[in-house]
Amino acid sequence: MSIGKTASNADPLKAMQQSVGGFSSRITNGTIVAQGDGSAFVKILIDFGQAYGLCGGTIIDPTVVVTASHCVFEGKDGDIVSPKSIYIFYGDVVANSNYVQPTNIYSHPEYNRRTQHNDIAVLRIPRLTLKKGFTETLPLFNGLIEPAQPMHIFGWGITRTHGTVNDSPPSLLTQTVYISYPDDCKLIEQDYKSANGPQICVNNNYNVGVDVCSADSGTGTTIVGTDSKQYLAGLVSYGTNAKGEFTCGERGSFGIYTNVPHYLQWIESITGVKLATGPYSSSMTDAPKPTASTSVSPQPQPTSTHSPTCYFYFICF
Repeated sequence: MSIGKTASNADPLKAMQQSVGGFSSRITNGTIVAQGDGSAFVKILIDFGQAYGLCGGTIIDPTVVVTASHCVFEGKDGDIVSPKSIYIFYGDVVANSNYVQPTNIYSHPEYNRRTQHNDIAVLRIPRLTLKKGFTETLPLFNGLIEPAQPMHIFGWGITRTHGTVNDSPPSLLTQTVYISYPDDCKLIEQDYKSANGPQICVNNNYNVGVDVCSADSGTGTTIVGTDSKQYLAGLVSYGTNAKGEFTCGERGSFGIYTNVPHYLQWIESITGVKLATGPYSSSMTDAPKPTASTSVSPQPQPTSTHSPTCYFYFICF
């Protein structure tokens, strides 16, 4: 699925404006994000020549945006798109006329397009002018992530599984999901050990009906630190149930997120940028454990394994 057809001289701003209330990122049962609370999140428009795709991303430095690797490839078997094909819209939780194009695109060298492992890409961009409440960077979380701990998700659009353009709100939404226990996640990722590895797994049974979905790929998720500030934890990668079916928040399904801090060294090595982290000054392994959420009573239920085939992009293979 795509958000619209395009000609060679198409206006990316017009395409983006059409995507607001059109085919876009989505949070089910979400609440509207105030302008100052979503200033690090961006919409990413990808021009494939015959169609537009849509993902999300996060500003982690005035010259660096992170997103999902599968957002920067032309379909299931294509090559990485040209930087000239990507438009990064920033500065507004609704739609905005501000956009920048990347100068370089880096997909993780071990990204696996079949399993979606190492699903992270870096977009180098011309330096943004930061403005509090409109365009800001988000530091990376450097604490340990515990089972049942809350994580905040963000997105701009479709509000149900297999929804249409009529299911998209015009403004950035947010909701809260809860980190899964490792044994639950082995039902869909057999080698999964914990949320402190390369992937963060969320069991949708913990908060049924709340999830990310189509075209939310690459959008950042946050964890609140001991200082009450938000830190970047994950990137939307894919979602499924134990049968390998595309889902958005249904009971028995899971959301899988790329753990951004896990890739801190790689990001800094290719950008030459020293990134901000927090809330602890020590390393992830030495950081004190955050208190687990007590607002839910997780009751995991899935019963089988699968190989991921669908992810939160504008298309599902």
